[in-house]
Amino acid sequence: MHSVGQSERWLSVKKNSAAEPPGLHVTAQQLSARDAVFVYEEHQRHPANIAAAYVFDRSRGEVTPFGTEQVHAWVRDRLGHSPIFHRRLARIPGDLDLPYWVPDAGFRLADHVTLNGPEVFDWDEIRRRIAAIASTRMDLSRPPWEIHIFERVARFPGYPAVTVVVLKFHHSAADGMGTRTLESKLFGAVDIPPAPTVDHHSWSESTALLRSAGLLPYRCVRFVAGLIRTRRAAQAAAAGVAAKALYEPIAHRPATRFNHAVRSELVFDLIPIPLRAVLDLKAAMPGRTTVNDLMLAVISGALDAYLRERGETPAASLGAMVPMSMRGTARWNSANQLCLMSVDLHTDIADSLSRLQAIQVSARREKERWANADVLRREARLHTSPAWLLRLVGWVRAQQSFDDIETVPLVNTTISNVPPVTERLEFLDLPGVSAFGVLPVFDGDGLRHLVSSQGEELWISVSADSKMMPDLEHYGELLRGSFRQLAEAAGSLGE
Repeated sequence: MHSVGQSERWLSVKKNSAAEPPGLHVTAQQLSARDAVFVYEEHQRHPANIAAAYVFDRSRGEVTPFGTEQVHAWVRDRLGHSPIFHRRLARIPGDLDLPYWVPDAGFRLADHVTLNGPEVFDWDEIRRRIAAIASTRMDLSRPPWEIHIFERVARFPGYPAVTVVVLKFHHSAADGMGTRTLESKLFGAVDIPPAPTVDHHSWSESTALLRSAGLLPYRCVRFVAGLIRTRRAAQAAAAGVAAKALYEPIAHRPATRFNHAVRSELVFDLIPIPLRAVLDLKAAMPGRTTVNDLMLAVISGALDAYLRERGETPAASLGAMVPMSMRGTARWNSANQLCLMSVDLHTDIADSLSRLQAIQVSARREKERWANADVLRREARLHTSPAWLLRLVGWVRAQQSFDDIETVPLVNTTISNVPPVTERLEFLDLPGVSAFGVLPVFDGDGLRHLVSSQGEELWISVSADSKMMPDLEHYGELLRGSFRQLAEAAGSLGE
């Protein structure tokens, strides 16, 4: 299904001709509604950032200190890989229509690339700096990306000396899978692309405003027709639920300490688990068990233990928001092609293996729900929603109070899982040894998890509001303990 913004562009991208230089041709492009939501729903306590960090080993022999010109040259050589590097956001006055990505005439590389060095940073200090990077809103009057390079870092787990590179961009420009694609071009074995050509004449605010005003009656009719279609789809989905062919997630969960307004700084930590141990546990489980199933169960056990230690055991099971790529399932013409599953964590089940099995069932039902044609048609109401309505919904959500709440809709925490890096990564001849992400927290979701793997380690990156979780390292120990408990229970199956 095509969005209004991309199926009805007023801009036309020229076809390549012999007269045009090869490589990327950057023009203006309207956002899809699915991508624009990340613009409209963002506010000071709800940043819409993606922050990915890459670790490169510099402990093998002498490494010449980097220079600003050297780093800028490395980045400049790769600007032809994606239009994200060259376009800023432009909103239509009054949000009469969806925003556009437009070529930035004032682009300066120095506004986007920061080299920190040559002094040595301790890993704990870098964690604080990465947390600040991940939680700081981006300036969308410039292209929405940043690269932060920490040249010399000591005490990263397993390595005496590393370089850490943080890639940050706005969620409206890409999702997790888009991150993987971009990083393989930046740090992978890809030829340097030709210099891009940027068409600064492809955007006119007055022309876009006139077009939006002219299309307003059609958009209203399209919105009403979309409501009728999605209402029918909702009725069909409800019939599927009644027949137990579909299972809707539990509508409300008990609120925990992590489901109030975010009021303190972001803290994050990395919890490593040997990948070999994870794969061995996966192989020991009966039936089809995924790594994602295991991590949901591990986090469920740790979250239950953390709340129980504080006498805050919830009255019912907690739930997790689990993003899932819809590539190959739905035809969404947007940069963000993911759905947000609501998976029951079954924290009310004490036995670790029984909890895992229940989580597997819940996760499978959510995947089946999001593959259902009626559910997809029901959720397609977003694609025909006018920009002003999306903005209004974002404003209403920003006004929501999380004080003195007893329940929250659907979920209590986020557990995201990104696929491993499949290619060898390098930065200025330094080999990549690890990659992980850091999720910003926001009101109602003050504890978030991002699972990734690279090399011999699986990493659970935990982000939290520092007052909601003042003892993040202890939570890391609970995560390790939850994994050990599950592994020991699985080992008993063969006895």
